[in-house]
Amino acid sequence: MLEDMNLFVTGGAGTLGRAIAARRKKEGWKGRMTVYSTDNHKHEEMKRLYPDLQFVQGDIRNPETLYNAMVGHDVCLHLAAVKVIPTSEYYSIDTIDVNVNGSINVCVQARNAGIKHVLGISTDKTSHPANTYGCTKMLMEKVFQEYSRIGSETNFHLVKYGNVLESTGSVLEVWKNAVKNGEPIKITNPHMTRFWISPQQAVDLVINALKLESGMILIPKAKALSIGKLAEYTLDGEYEIQRVPLRPGEKLHETLLTIEECAYAVESDEYFFLHPTTSPMVEDSILQPYESNTAPEMSREELTQLLRNE
Repeated sequence: MLEDMNLFVTGGAGTLGRAIAARRKKEGWKGRMTVYSTDNHKHEEMKRLYPDLQFVQGDIRNPETLYNAMVGHDVCLHLAAVKVIPTSEYYSIDTIDVNVNGSINVCVQARNAGIKHVLGISTDKTSHPANTYGCTKMLMEKVFQEYSRIGSETNFHLVKYGNVLESTGSVLEVWKNAVKNGEPIKITNPHMTRFWISPQQAVDLVINALKLESGMILIPKAKALSIGKLAEYTLDGEYEIQRVPLRPGEKLHETLLTIEECAYAVESDEYFFLHPTTSPMVEDSILQPYESNTAPEMSREELTQLLRNE
């Protein structure tokens, strides 16, 4: 549905925004795309690869700048957020302001600007949240779902997934830099598990989530892999492992669908479709939560395919 629509992308200079721009270029999407973020340095980098994109410097907390930039677009992909967990723990007030108040502002200005579809990116960290980032993203979900109940012509969609491989600041990026510099890689617990997807899989999820009814959360049945095996499968040559404590707000395992949410979810072979908790419970509810320590394990070959962005 995005091929002929004008896209407005908050935080669009990040990993997912670049993946969307790459898909747009590869498939020849006809609508225009505007990247809205505070990072002019990343804007200049993207301009060299995608000279036909439009770039606007702006903060999602600024209603005037946001509204002015949104006018004339059909779809808003809301990717902007404070995402680094330790940072969100140390600077919780700013994280709340960006991830919650900023998201409210996106919803308000999207309605004012006549945007047809707004999509928010959520995370497995919202499930029984143990850190500020997870708490704020859970509240972002609730904000989107409340706006979906207002009954306006703007539809509000959500997608929730785990870690994107080789995104900016990801553990793989940090490890590879350490090995290159002859330094040990830092691991908190080799048995820690995470859900993993590629940037292009994330683009597919965005496209599919926009097709669903307003207020629903699309959740992939992603495979998981331990941190220890991730290092074993991806790092070449000899490297030293340095064990370090858990970072502030970090959990050993993650959850994409909690036991409490099971009563509001239906499933297919590939996805969970999570209705708002203000909806009636489903008749044949899912019986088990979907957690990284019990989800199907990703094989070395499957990880290799993800790293090729297949």
